[in-house]
Amino acid sequence: MSGEIDSAVFPHLEADLDRVRDVLGPVRFEDRPELTALTDEGPDTSRRLVRPMLTLLSFYLLTDPAAPADDRTVRAAAGVELLHLGSLYHDDVIDHAYQRRGRPNANAVWGSHMAVLGGDAVTTEGMRILIELGQCEGLAGTTAGAQMCAGMVIEAADLYVASRSEQSYLDAIDGKTAALLSLACRVGAMQAGRPEGEEEAVALFGRYFGLAYQLYDDILDLTSTAEEMGKPVNADLREGIYTLPVIRAAARDRDLANLLRGRMTREQAARAHELVIASGAVDEAQAVAEEFMDEAAGQLAALPVDPRVRHAITAYARSILDRRTPGTAVSRQSTRPSRAHGDGLPPQLTQWVRNWLVDTGLARTPAEADYHRWIGAVQLPAQIFAPADTAREQTAFGMTVLALVWDDLFEDPQLRDPEAVTALRRGLVAMLRQDPRTPSRPGAIPTAWASLWPRVCQGRSTRWQERFRDHIEEWFEAAEREAHHRINGYIPSTADCLSLRMAIGALELNIACVEVRQDRELPSMLRRHPVIRRLEELAFSMALAENDLAGLDQDEADQVPYNLVRAIRHETGCTRREAIEQVQRQVAEQRAQIDEMIRYLPALFRMIPGLSGHGKEYVPIFEMMTNVVHRAPQTDRYTQTSASAAPDLERLRREIYLPADEPAPTAP
Repeated sequence: MSGEIDSAVFPHLEADLDRVRDVLGPVRFEDRPELTALTDEGPDTSRRLVRPMLTLLSFYLLTDPAAPADDRTVRAAAGVELLHLGSLYHDDVIDHAYQRRGRPNANAVWGSHMAVLGGDAVTTEGMRILIELGQCEGLAGTTAGAQMCAGMVIEAADLYVASRSEQSYLDAIDGKTAALLSLACRVGAMQAGRPEGEEEAVALFGRYFGLAYQLYDDILDLTSTAEEMGKPVNADLREGIYTLPVIRAAARDRDLANLLRGRMTREQAARAHELVIASGAVDEAQAVAEEFMDEAAGQLAALPVDPRVRHAITAYARSILDRRTPGTAVSRQSTRPSRAHGDGLPPQLTQWVRNWLVDTGLARTPAEADYHRWIGAVQLPAQIFAPADTAREQTAFGMTVLALVWDDLFEDPQLRDPEAVTALRRGLVAMLRQDPRTPSRPGAIPTAWASLWPRVCQGRSTRWQERFRDHIEEWFEAAEREAHHRINGYIPSTADCLSLRMAIGALELNIACVEVRQDRELPSMLRRHPVIRRLEELAFSMALAENDLAGLDQDEADQVPYNLVRAIRHETGCTRREAIEQVQRQVAEQRAQIDEMIRYLPALFRMIPGLSGHGKEYVPIFEMMTNVVHRAPQTDRYTQTSASAAPDLERLRREIYLPADEPAPTAP
């Protein structure tokens, strides 16, 4: 950090920065230690601490640079940095960004709602520190905050405005960037107790430096690579943020101005980028930035300070204008392995599932045991699964296939009688609540359940078993509702579609199967954590949307009500292609967030209290869960093969029907 500045001039700078870091610890929420991670960046952050550096340097400039900073200055530096950090939370939400400096950010991990609240908490903590220092510091902080908001509002008001003026641009960056850098210098100077004129000169140094800083950032967005910057680049043009090089280039290029009048495709944005670079406006913008740096240096020229100190501070400011960081990886590419054709479960496990289908009567023939909607749905790449013993693998995959059978019983387009739907749900619930060793009636479904339930329970707590059956019963009720909606021709709104799809998505059953396979019970405190709840919802929402895309043709033919593409078309009147593209964009966005969250889990589990050091043991469960739900729509479930034959679903239903006028059997 201080390697960019002469340590002989500021011998205590690095130690003072460490004192600032000590103050910058995460915001703590009383009696909720598991939420501390929301504002905890961890010990290995690559943040440069530019604003705290400026606060300390401004203090040194007006005092004795050979002496350490006092505690007030250290706290002032931390307060300004917290204001900056709080603004980054909000920026990432506004920009739909999921990485910062190559690491998952709060927006990716916690979601936009929690990220905004986390930013508010951090900002408030920074303001509290400044107010505690005194009225002048508090007033300076609130003034800078107001200027930052004004700058962001101006920028937002000018999105996609091709005729944006240079003055509007300068007003925006003066507020959103320069105001806080000026504050950093001002509060450092305040602690030196020097005349007001000297304080103002130092604050103006920060302001002009801030203008140059943002100009360089905007130039780098046009001229650098993501690897160099440690964050996505060339984004401003596509997002309608027209910076100084773009404004100047558009003023003399009508073709460019025409492109800038609305949202652009990637191809149009690439063309606009080429026109800006070719115009020479980037060099002009860099010259303006240099003028601002000259203005900044001029503010310090008349101060009665050691010339060595003045020069060292100006040199530091110039050294950080180019913020490229070679070698930083920022790719969002999924870390999940690609699926090779024909890759799937080990042959012996696949054969066990086929034999089990025939032995229980779910399939009457080997051809039915090869039914693509059952056996094809579990042909997942073997490499996505963590190691497990054979018995647990058989139990988990058997339970998964049985759930697919249940799902097909309700989704079968031949099931058109509402009373039969209800009788099916009643029969399945009765089976669920009976002792599987003494089923109330014979049949393939009870036989299959009886063969699996004791194996599922092995090693599981009584509470887990009850919760498992409760979740399955809730799923049956959701499946009954969907079947009634299909019969009635009901298509939900897009606002309701997700909750209805999640209810029939068997989230809890899928997670339970992973727990059985890995012989683990996820702690309730972990399942309740907001990051984990969000990860589960995102993963299953993405999988269900992909499922809707993969099965769209069949869903349309069968009039399946909960397909997201159908819901969008029904609600908006758009074309089929437009609805598909909208769902594809949603899937891509969710996948990017999920990938970032999975990367973050090891760090999160280290910070959550109460896991007794076992957090790393739970990471593979969530990795496997997200991999499975991601891969499920890519299986052979939607591809019928010549070797498979459709089972007689009505035969299976007749064996389990429990009409409304027939009382449910009681448990022995």
